[in-house]
Amino acid sequence: MLVGATALSVLTILSIVSYLLVREYRNTAQEATRATMNIVQLIDRDVRNTVTLYDSALVRVTNLLQSGVLTPLSSPTRQLLLFDRTSELPSCDGFFVVDASGKLISSSRPDQPADLNLTEQPWFKVHQAMANEEVFISNPFQASRTPNDWSIRFSRRMSGPDGEFRGVAVAQMKLSYFTSLLRGLDVGIHGNISLVSTDGTLLMQYPQTEAIRIGQNVSQAPNFIRFLNERYGSFIAMSGLYHVERLYNFSQVRDLPMIVVVALSTRTIFSNWQHTALLIGATTLLLCLGMIWLTWLLLRELRLRQHAERNLAGLASTDPLSGLANRRTLDDKLDHEWRRAQRAGNPISLIMIDVDHFKAFNDTFGHQAGDEALRRVAQVIKAHLRRPADLAARYGGEEFAVVLSDTDATGTRTLAEKIRIAVEHMEPVVPSERTLTISLGACTRYAKPGDELRALVSTADKALYQAKKGGRNRVVDINETGLNALKPIVVP
Repeated sequence: MLVGATALSVLTILSIVSYLLVREYRNTAQEATRATMNIVQLIDRDVRNTVTLYDSALVRVTNLLQSGVLTPLSSPTRQLLLFDRTSELPSCDGFFVVDASGKLISSSRPDQPADLNLTEQPWFKVHQAMANEEVFISNPFQASRTPNDWSIRFSRRMSGPDGEFRGVAVAQMKLSYFTSLLRGLDVGIHGNISLVSTDGTLLMQYPQTEAIRIGQNVSQAPNFIRFLNERYGSFIAMSGLYHVERLYNFSQVRDLPMIVVVALSTRTIFSNWQHTALLIGATTLLLCLGMIWLTWLLLRELRLRQHAERNLAGLASTDPLSGLANRRTLDDKLDHEWRRAQRAGNPISLIMIDVDHFKAFNDTFGHQAGDEALRRVAQVIKAHLRRPADLAARYGGEEFAVVLSDTDATGTRTLAEKIRIAVEHMEPVVPSERTLTISLGACTRYAKPGDELRALVSTADKALYQAKKGGRNRVVDINETGLNALKPIVVP
């Protein structure tokens, strides 16, 4: 019970601590996801607002050009009216307009070469082939030879009254604008914020790393395919570029072909949880080991106590000289077997044994020789009892008693005679002196309800008296048929 209670307590403690740690782990993941998704939504809104500003400016330019209201004006005036508000746009890198043949019509930048032919540009081909006037977002490109000087183009188609292609209005924006917005955000080791086009081209990344660069295509990465399919969400996966497990939170920017991704390393997210879990786990483990150790000590003490109690019980129920049961144990055994015999209707037998002329032997050879004689007689008596239910006891002085359950008169007399013969042929206690002999009185009764135990004891005692009176060294048994065989019999 003690071991079971300790095991149950240890399992309960471990279960509770495990549940709390798992719950704290989930709460940490949820808090990180919630905080990261807030960043995603803020970036999503800023990107959407920025693109909207540039698109509005492009719409104004295309409307002015398509309306023809600027045609009568001079080139400087026309250029001033077309691009009067472009300088207010964030990180604007210039506006320009090309006609249907790809030649530059007008530009907000005076350093823009006028003889450029832009018909091979991807954005030009897209607008030339498409009849709609949706904004097109190009892949990032390096605006100068300065490292990390990346820009992106927003463009719109210009159409005639009949929908014919008349050219493209283009706006350029420096991508450093988004980087400046994100500066100061701590995404930890192996964490970053990215803006990816839906074709897999990396438009922006903060902070920039050597593992991936702006303009690189990641369309074949499993995580990007999941971004593209789900469009919005959060998941934990292994990064194929950084080879660490990361928490990805992502969202496609409204209807724009852009995906905002905020990725944090799970090592960074769960670092505090890991320290807490290690501390709590070590403390809990020590507590459980302490409980097990204390239980082991208690069990050892209980075993020692039980062993001592068994020894004390043995001493309390055993005669110290002969090693047989003492008088108290004999009385308890007789009472128990008598009641059992009454219930079952089986026979019960009692043999009373007395060492012949023991007082004279003791006076002649001394108490030590007398004690040795009693020990040897006790060993012989005990050696002849084979069944666990039978009991040999020291009755008092030089007298012994044997209780036999479920044994009839014949079996009792036979056993008594074997004991007598064995004692008679026992090696002398004192050399050159005669051997010891014993007298035995036996009684067998079929106990009935209402019969008293003392009748059995009294009858066995009378049989012993008759054996001593009849010459000693013999067996006398008294049962329901009367007194039997006063003389010794020979047992083969």
